[in-house]
Amino acid sequence: MEWKDLAPWIAIAITLALSILVPLFTQIANNRFQLKLEKQREEQAEKKREADRKRIAFESFIQNVGGCIGCASEVVMQGAIASINNLYIYAPKEWWPTLDKLCWNIRKYEWDHALSLFQDLSKKIAKAIEESTLIKEEI
Repeated sequence: MEWKDLAPWIAIAITLALSILVPLFTQIANNRFQLKLEKQREEQAEKKREADRKRIAFESFIQNVGGCIGCASEVVMQGAIASINNLYIYAPKEWWPTLDKLCWNIRKYEWDHALSLFQDLSKKIAKAIEESTLIKEEI
């Protein structure tokens, strides 16, 4: 058998191999890309859930502690202290001494000091929310 007799068979074999392998490699590449996209979606969804939990903690703090300072009762104080304790999860460690003082002032009915600390923390919360909003807009 000569080369000229084998050439058509070799061409058919190469064409057949490529017709099987190219779609296979394309599908593998596509699957990897889809997995990467899904992972990014999951990470973004988790970041959104975390941001929502943080926002809820901030809002709860402002509502409950602000309400407590405005009109204290035992039930309202319990809600305010619970909101302060919940804020420890999301607040930077630099805020913790202020949160401790605020909690102490609420327990001791020292409303003037509590109001001052509450206003300071409210401003920090507003700044934190603004910064997180700016980061979301950049993404």
